[in-house]
Amino acid sequence: MCWRGRPVYRRRQIGKILSTAVLVLGVLFFVLVVDGLAFLGMKYVFHLDFTQDYRQVDEIGQLRFWDGWSGKVYIRYPFGLRPIEKREHVPEQEKPASFWLDTTIYDVVDSGGLVAWYDWRERKIFLGSADGEVIESFDVAYDAKKLVFSPDGRYLLVYEIDYRGEITDDEYCYYRVIALEDGVWYTVYAGYREWFRVYWEKE
Repeated sequence: MCWRGRPVYRRRQIGKILSTAVLVLGVLFFVLVVDGLAFLGMKYVFHLDFTQDYRQVDEIGQLRFWDGWSGKVYIRYPFGLRPIEKREHVPEQEKPASFWLDTTIYDVVDSGGLVAWYDWRERKIFLGSADGEVIESFDVAYDAKKLVFSPDGRYLLVYEIDYRGEITDDEYCYYRVIALEDGVWYTVYAGYREWFRVYWEKE
């Protein structure tokens, strides 16, 4: 009886260990999921972004993020976006009269004779003259929705959306700035479904 009982006892012990391990792993997985969802919720509500690329943009203090639903205007700070005021309307950037543009152009802006436009078919941002002569081009990672020159024309802000999956609002938003002197890109803010109208405040 003693000899036969040992394998049974061992199997029971192994079964208990496996059950405990599965339970612990399940609890850990649940905690990680809840913790991740809580962080995403906080990031969405409080507009958190701990990346520091924005510090490379000299005029970042003039960049504004306007939430049309709440009317709040935000600025970038070390932990993401911080509200500074409320507005019913924000400045609209005038569009240049560039009649040569075709239907593949999504957005066009100008600054001091320099024109920028996004061609969704070629997935490129072009810099050039008002008559369509191309000076330089930049590839985009996602769909560009908005272009905005900084007041002194040194930077071009590009608002891009990464459409993830087939859900209509499953969108990750990127607000990136091109330093036009050297062509370097800086991501100044990014977030899931973080839709803002962006503009530069003149000093």
